[in-house]
Amino acid sequence: MEIQEEILLLGIVNKDRKSFESLYKEYYDSLFSFAESYVCCPGLAEDIIQEVFIKLWENPIGNITKSLRAYLFFMVKNRCVDYLRSVKVEDKKRMKLMEAQLISDSVDIELDEQAISLIKTAIEELPDQCRQVYKLSVFEGLRNHEIAEELGISESSVKVQIFRAKKYLQVELFHLRSYLISLIILFFLLFC
Repeated sequence: MEIQEEILLLGIVNKDRKSFESLYKEYYDSLFSFAESYVCCPGLAEDIIQEVFIKLWENPIGNITKSLRAYLFFMVKNRCVDYLRSVKVEDKKRMKLMEAQLISDSVDIELDEQAISLIKTAIEELPDQCRQVYKLSVFEGLRNHEIAEELGISESSVKVQIFRAKKYLQVELFHLRSYLISLIILFFLLFC
């Protein structure tokens, strides 16, 4: 390990903000490109990089023997692989659900009124511009540049607002996900 990396690592273990900022500035771009090549989504790549740096800040590892750079890339790769595995599992569940719906023409899984109400309420609780951008993106299917033109804001502002909306809705509707999974499982138990 290089002396500069050893100094950075020592600073990180001691929770030195300047060392952490230096590490972040030094490696963010290359880690981002690496993560994006795995998950093919800039927003998701940013999330993964943030999670890795947060994990490193909260649980600094002082016994890195090879290279700090290699360790960071290893952490990012593992997080990307974890995400891709979870997507594969979700895709399998979706496929099973579609198969079940095709098999039983008369049975249709729909969200109940309570679930729909929770989703609508969560969306309406978003800040004004965030809600407006999110609705144009999701419900109207507009692209980022189209939303930017319509609202007179920059395309990067649109991206930030969509990211914030998704993060907020993820947190607010986390319990709903468990509920929906339970409904799907119940459906399979009853009709498959």
